[in-house]
Amino acid sequence: MLKNYIKIAIRNLWQNPGYSFINIFGLTIGLTCCLIIFQFVAFEYSFDRFHENESSLYRVLMSGSRGGGEEIAGTFTPQAMGPALAEDIPEIRNFTRIAPDAPVVSNPSFPDRVFEEEGVFYVDAEFLEMFTFPIIAGNRQASLEPGSVMLSESAAQKYFGRENAVGQVLDVTGQVEQSFRVAGVFKDVPANSHLQFDLLLPFENLLQSEQYEDEPEGGWSYNNFLTFIQLHEEANRSVVDQKMTDVLMAYRGDILQERGFTQRLQTQPLKDVYLNSEVQSFAGLAGSYRTVYFFIIIGLLTLLIALFNYVNLATARALDRAREVGVRKVIGAQRNQLIAQFFLESGLTNLIAIIFAVVLAEIFQPVVNNLWGINFIESAGMNLWLPGSIVLIFLVSTVLAGLYPALVLSSFKPVLVLKSLAGSFTSQYRLRRGLVIIQFTAAIVLIGGTTVVYHQLNYMRSLDLGLDLEQVITIPGPRVVPEGTDLTSGQTTLLEELRRLPDVRQVATSWSLPGLGFNWNGASLWRAEDDESSAIRAVATYINTSFASLYDMELVAGRGFEESTAPFGSTSPSDILVNETTIHSLGFASPEEALDHPLNMGSTDNKVRIIGVFKDFNWSSAHTERENIIFGHTIAGGNISLRVSTGNLPETIAAIQTLYTDLFPGNVFSYSFMDETFGAQYQNDQRFATLFSLFAALAIVIACLGLFGLASFTAQQRKKEIGVRKVLGATILNIVGLLSKDFLKLVLAGFIIAVPVTWYIMNQWLADFAYRIEIGAGIFLLAGGAALIIALLTVSWQSVKAALMNPINSLRSE
Repeated sequence: MLKNYIKIAIRNLWQNPGYSFINIFGLTIGLTCCLIIFQFVAFEYSFDRFHENESSLYRVLMSGSRGGGEEIAGTFTPQAMGPALAEDIPEIRNFTRIAPDAPVVSNPSFPDRVFEEEGVFYVDAEFLEMFTFPIIAGNRQASLEPGSVMLSESAAQKYFGRENAVGQVLDVTGQVEQSFRVAGVFKDVPANSHLQFDLLLPFENLLQSEQYEDEPEGGWSYNNFLTFIQLHEEANRSVVDQKMTDVLMAYRGDILQERGFTQRLQTQPLKDVYLNSEVQSFAGLAGSYRTVYFFIIIGLLTLLIALFNYVNLATARALDRAREVGVRKVIGAQRNQLIAQFFLESGLTNLIAIIFAVVLAEIFQPVVNNLWGINFIESAGMNLWLPGSIVLIFLVSTVLAGLYPALVLSSFKPVLVLKSLAGSFTSQYRLRRGLVIIQFTAAIVLIGGTTVVYHQLNYMRSLDLGLDLEQVITIPGPRVVPEGTDLTSGQTTLLEELRRLPDVRQVATSWSLPGLGFNWNGASLWRAEDDESSAIRAVATYINTSFASLYDMELVAGRGFEESTAPFGSTSPSDILVNETTIHSLGFASPEEALDHPLNMGSTDNKVRIIGVFKDFNWSSAHTERENIIFGHTIAGGNISLRVSTGNLPETIAAIQTLYTDLFPGNVFSYSFMDETFGAQYQNDQRFATLFSLFAALAIVIACLGLFGLASFTAQQRKKEIGVRKVLGATILNIVGLLSKDFLKLVLAGFIIAVPVTWYIMNQWLADFAYRIEIGAGIFLLAGGAALIIALLTVSWQSVKAALMNPINSLRSE
């Protein structure tokens, strides 16, 4: 019996090549999209789940508000908090603090092996007990002792080649400046770890540095660290959260109350860290649940459109298959046998399609990986779940595609179908119309969504930042300073020499750059005559006298920093520059009123005064609300900006490099273009837009394939009617209009449904942006018009073909 079913299924596919091609091709595209998207989703959800202790690991979040304002959750925590929590809360088994750094690291035995490392963490010794990063060389017990360093395989190869790295020495110049002995080598960090690093250094060495050895308030003042804890299995999270807040209040309650702060601590499961991009963080990769959900929707829509094609075309052929069913029933076929036959045909079609889909997914894997910037398929260990997912998708698509045709076609009554009573198929006709409406609703939603995404990207790129980033090159400030040279005086000399280069128009230094955040993310600022509870939250960085001029920042009141301005913190009060938003937040009626007004910053001991106010500008991306920005004065900085003429750019960069390496040997020279650095903030948005539009285009192709097939069947069924109309004088235009208008009505119905759906979904996506477009009628008209044109072109091909047919051929059998 099964052999007979298979023969009939193959014969049906072979005898109807056009129908078979449309079904298989559409299903192949839909299944390919589904496979690729599900692999991406699996990769995103796989982050940090490879750790053996994953279920008991948590990141500590500090949530706070001032004066009953909005509560903000962040990962910034003080260095004294981890030990205090572990000592006072028995449910905590282990803790580790993490402080990122980007030092210059060198192998003293090989002067050419000098690199600026961005993946460097200072961590507590418990880090490697809590997290699963397998050690492949060295002594675990000796790892992360003071003066030791742990390297990744790649870093060990980079610094020591084929030599055994254990026991060797590396020089580190960053927050800590000293030599470290390699205690061990660990496997390269997997791509699906939100913590990415190549070197681990002892946290104790960081605390012994000048920056932290005399930290005020017993180590509770600087919120510069990540804190992770490991709980005992029987621990209750909500109880631990309350206990952590109690510990915080025991150490900081009086100070927080005095300053008008409300703060609490809470645990965040490690598995939820990566996709919660809403939580402010300063280290580690970040994804987005919203992005994952959008791609899941696109994958399901694409697959459903393909499955609807199958159902549509199967029911369109109902009249042809009805006679076959009638004959089978007359000679004794049971309904369950017919259902099995139609399910087998659906299964065979889906099997062929999924084989092609697996091949295509493999072929296009590098393209998608390149678009997203990571090899997510291999990274997530897809070989473990891919076979199961393929089987699941095959079974689901087979059932969804074959269920309705099997039940409907097997229910035909032999007497009716053998009499060719076409009226029996009215319900199937209504179903086909409904499915076409759903398909084009989905297609219009995807077209509209793509339009919104690209409009938002263009809006962000054309947004007036209030900063001039064109023709600006940035280089890192020197980390390694020759013996006997002071960093400030050495960098001053470098700036003077750079200004003498013929194509360098301006030079400035700063401790951060537009698009790269701030050095102080939680600065409190309030009027000296007010209570500290009235303080506003501000962000701060430090710039020299030339920075504002180089970036064309407009002063609306006061003056900028001058050569005579003392560095921030060296005098009281210190001079600061702010943006207009800060002035408004402090309650001043005008920028002029704020000038020279006594303020406190951070504490009552830190007196500051505003000497100048900048017109508001966008330091961060369009995702971020405009902040209260403070600039302090510095002479040296971690970044050097140069505005250059672009006529002889290669020669200018070469001259800059020569000066840099001559004055500061042992440093790594690198450069970047400021506009590209700022634009890198939108890299994930661009990737999302590219993949969204790609999958949307494929979904539209699938919908058009189904429409093409339906138009073909409609034209075939109405060929005698068309012949009669032509004999009676109908023109080609009349015939095309006759066959097209019904389909275009369905597209119009899809458009009406798609408008509110698109508006709602894309407003959810736009909620991630502080600066965003408004979804106007033009976007919907563009999406609907595009869908209408696509549908018209698709249907017109068959309509024109039918209209040009010789009526003698279609009427000959009558």
